Amino acid sequence: MPQIVLKFNDKILKVVELDKPLVTIGRKRKNDLVIDNLGVSSYHAQVVQEEGTFFIEDRGSTNGTFLNDRKIAKLQLKNGDQIAIGKHVVVFQDFTAIAEPSAPPSFAEPKPGASEQIPTAFDEAEIELGQAAAAPGIDSSARVSGKEASLLVVSGQTDKNQYSLVDQISIIGSQEGATVKLTKWLSPKVAALINHRDGVYTISVSDAKNKILINGIPVQGRADLNDGDLVDVAGVKMYFYLTRPSS
Repeated sequence: MPQIVLKFNDKILKVVELDKPLVTIGRKRKNDLVIDNLGVSSYHAQVVQEEGTFFIEDRGSTNGTFLNDRKIAKLQLKNGDQIAIGKHVVVFQDFTAIAEPSAPPSFAEPKPGASEQIPTAFDEAEIELGQAAAAPGIDSSARVSGKEASLLVVSGQTDKNQYSLVDQISIIGSQEGATVKLTKWLSPKVAALINHRDGVYTISVSDAKNKILINGIPVQGRADLNDGDLVDVAGVKMYFYLTRPSS
C-alpha cells in the first residue's frame, strides 16, 4: 500500500499508510501526520487520492510546501518524491508501481533447478560469519565506513523497534544473539541473514520455507537491499534505510 514516511535529519520518525482518500499533514494533533515544529502550519498540506493517483496539495501554509525542492500548490506524486515541510522531509513511497510487470525486479528469476541453490546463499553467509568470528585479528562487529544501515520495524513481534546493522553479518531470527530478535511463538531460529560486503547489503533466505519479500516481491535465494526498501521476514515488516554516521 502507498505510504508517506516522515524523516528528520535522515532518521525515520513515522510511517503513515495512504489508506483513505485524504491524509492531512500539519502541526495540530487532529492531522493524520503530525509534525511538531513551529515552522509547520496547523493544517499545512494534504495527500489526496484521485482515481488511484496521489497528489500533494498545500493548504495555504505560511512557509509553503516543496516537492523535490520546488514550491507547489498541488502536484502529482511519484514513488520516491520528497516533500519538504519546514525542516522535515516526507517521502512518498508507492511500491505497487515498482511491482508492475513492466518494471521487473533487479534480481533475476530463478533458473530451472535454482531452488536447489537457495540454501547455498545462506550457507555461504553462515560460513563467512564463522570465519569472521574465528579468524584472528578480524572484528566481525567493526563499523563499516560510509553510510550506516538500520532496520525500522513497522509491524510484527520483535524485541526492539529499531536495529543498527553494524556487524558484517546480521541474523534475523529467534535464536539467542540474533541481531533482529523475533519474539513471536514458533518463529524460525534463523529466518534470514543480512551480509555486508564492499558497501553492499545483501539479504539471504535461510530455508526455502522461510519466504522473504522486498517491496512485496519474493526473494529467490538472495537480493541486494536499497535505501527505503520494505522487508518482510517471518511476519515482521521492516524498513531498511541508510544514514550518514554522526560526526
